[in-house]
Amino acid sequence: MSKLLLTASVVFTLANNALAADGTINFTGEIIAASCVASAGAGTTTGGSAGAQTIDVNMGKVSLDSLGGAAGGGIAAGKSINLNLDCGNTAAGLTTVKFGFDPMAGSGIDEKNNSLLKTSGTAKGVGIGMYDSNNQLINLSANEAYSAALVSTGEGETAKYNASLSMRAAYVPNGAELAVGTANGTLPFTLSYE
Repeated sequence: MSKLLLTASVVFTLANNALAADGTINFTGEIIAASCVASAGAGTTTGGSAGAQTIDVNMGKVSLDSLGGAAGGGIAAGKSINLNLDCGNTAAGLTTVKFGFDPMAGSGIDEKNNSLLKTSGTAKGVGIGMYDSNNQLINLSANEAYSAALVSTGEGETAKYNASLSMRAAYVPNGAELAVGTANGTLPFTLSYE
């Protein structure tokens, strides 16, 4: 009986140690009714419905020379991503929409340059960079988002809210040796509001 009691005591002590914590993560947030649907602006193709939209960006066929040759150093295939967001009357009291990225749920973060989206395919030495309207690289690993103002037309219950987003995507050398091949990527996004 004492062996059984000792065994139970050891198991209980180990279980308590497994639950020990080094700190706490506190989450705060709010679920709101705002719902915006993106439609394509110049040079952009969108599909799907609210909550399940797709944006197709054809990066084209880009030469190594455009990326700075074998030595690297440039960016290439800068493609505009222009979106018009229609939020209807669901964004009352809000002023900003943020276009946030989740690279880990897509192609991942580039191992050589964590600001870039990792490409899938056979090309080497290149990632995909996302740029804001000021041509600044958005750091994908730092949870940076692209923000745009929500603009209201009308008043009261008839008010409609819209926003325009203008970004750019480009191939960017990541510092590794460049090699030709396919360079695709997937970057899930979420719209949030302030």
